[in-house]
Amino acid sequence: MKLFIVGNGAREHIITEALKTSPSQPRLFAYMSTANPGIQALVEDWTQGAMDDIQAIKRYAEYIRPEMVVFGSEAPLAVGAVDALNEIGVSCVGPVKRLARIEADKAFMRDFMRRYIRRGFPRWEVFDDVKSVESYLHGNPNVVLKPIGLTGGKGVRVMGRQLAGINDAIEYAQEVITEQGRILVEEKLDGEEFSLMVFTDGKEIIPMPLVQDYKYAKEGNTGAMTGGMGSYSQADHRLPFISEDDFDSALSIVSDTIRQLGQTEGTPYRGILYGQFIQTENGPKIVEFNGRFGDPEAMNVLSIMDSDLVEIFRSIAEGTLVDKVEFKHKATVCKYLVPKGYPNTSEAEKPFQFPWQDLSKKGIKVYFASVREENGSLFTTRSRSLALLQTAPTAQQAKDTLNEILNHYCPPELVYRADVPLLEK
Repeated sequence: MKLFIVGNGAREHIITEALKTSPSQPRLFAYMSTANPGIQALVEDWTQGAMDDIQAIKRYAEYIRPEMVVFGSEAPLAVGAVDALNEIGVSCVGPVKRLARIEADKAFMRDFMRRYIRRGFPRWEVFDDVKSVESYLHGNPNVVLKPIGLTGGKGVRVMGRQLAGINDAIEYAQEVITEQGRILVEEKLDGEEFSLMVFTDGKEIIPMPLVQDYKYAKEGNTGAMTGGMGSYSQADHRLPFISEDDFDSALSIVSDTIRQLGQTEGTPYRGILYGQFIQTENGPKIVEFNGRFGDPEAMNVLSIMDSDLVEIFRSIAEGTLVDKVEFKHKATVCKYLVPKGYPNTSEAEKPFQFPWQDLSKKGIKVYFASVREENGSLFTTRSRSLALLQTAPTAQQAKDTLNEILNHYCPPELVYRADVPLLEK
């Protein structure tokens, strides 16, 4: 069986690794925008191209003729890569373009929730001119500003954090409106964030263990918003601040979203849907939806999955989801090593050494994110470099092990958050 993975980050590295260990022993191929050394070592062949180049993805699929294409990255989903592959008879794990709007277009997502879900979201407005934003902010200063389109998790600005006041907010709104034409302004919600990802064939869903992701660049949840500095999950697959009622409420929002998307758009949502929630005093509220695995959350859930990922993906693509997916009852902690200055002023093209092979032998899983390899040396880019994953009976034990390792081995060119996870909360 030939499988074709689209994407080149640490998320796609662990997806490829999980597929490689399948008893069915599939032949693996990859399409990447930049070469990932970890993925390269696992696949039979790969090609390079832009993530939004549908024709390049289609040409490679026509060349290798895979039974199935798995999408890790959101960019090709947003431009309709699944649609193009379906037209030539290739099955995909990932939503078609009009369903991928649930991630790619935040205004569509909010309007969809208001029309069809009718619960679990903050107050919000969309603006296309700065004067209207300014007028709104004077009456509603406790808000979050978000670009409508994809930004790799780096576009959110929170009043009182990244934005010191209204003038900063107006300046950022002008920047976003100039670039994207519109901006989303939402009520700021207080509470703990959590990630709920599900496998779905458009009819049935199977939830994965809950994960808490840490988006802020610096310790104590300060600094710029990033694609994620680290994450953790617990051995019971829940989180300490989520009750069973709250879990059921969040899961029902995800389930209803999948069902309503299929009904309103006339085609089933097949793939992974990831709901990023915030647990408020009034229950869980959706921060955003993503049409693929989270990153770093993919490392947390796939590292403890006992079921065959090939069979799960096959069942999704065929529209007959497997009956169950099994996960080990172990806690996980993932930490990202990133270039100094990430995400705004990342120090790119810095060579660094990291004993990933030795650490792998000690049980520390190392996944390549965005690095360049040349003559056996690794170089930083402007994005995250490496993800380290540790499993243990408790998240505290996993955290302590990773911090001990990183305290000794983290190269001076990279930084990480020692306080992930903030278990004292």
